[in-house]
Amino acid sequence: MRHFLFSLFADMELNNIVGLAGPNIRDYIEFCKSKGYTEFEIYEKDGLTAIHQLVHLEEGGIQLNLKDIIHAVPDKPNTLYDLDFCATVRHLKEHIVKFKERFIMTFAQRVSKEETISTFFDEREEKILEERTNKHPLKHTEFITNKGRYIYVSYKDTTPMCCFAKVS
Repeated sequence: MRHFLFSLFADMELNNIVGLAGPNIRDYIEFCKSKGYTEFEIYEKDGLTAIHQLVHLEEGGIQLNLKDIIHAVPDKPNTLYDLDFCATVRHLKEHIVKFKERFIMTFAQRVSKEETISTFFDEREEKILEERTNKHPLKHTEFITNKGRYIYVSYKDTTPMCCFAKVS
């Protein structure tokens, strides 16, 4: 699924990524490099995970921030925001509106799909004009709003999750 979501931004000239690498920072950096990213601003709010990441970092040029990704500066030029919030839309309303362009927002889907979608777009003050469900290359929904185009994907990790990608 990550390949699909990142492919949505392949035609844009983006070289910087702001994201969460997780415990295996080398895998995340290598994946992002394979997609053409050269500058990395990584966030981690858990101190032990950040130490683990530092130990396994083999190269420079990576900015590692010991804080929650909600503190990232939004909408920098040439930047993709890979935002994994690990909470539902109910608890992240102010952050849903903070980031305007070029993002993948991942949420826990412990509330209904309908509430997730309506809260996301209501908070962004966007009206859905068109909705299309597609099955290829994986099942996803495309939303056209009065302010842009989004791709929505739901999936099961250890718990139900979903992503919104703002692609235009």
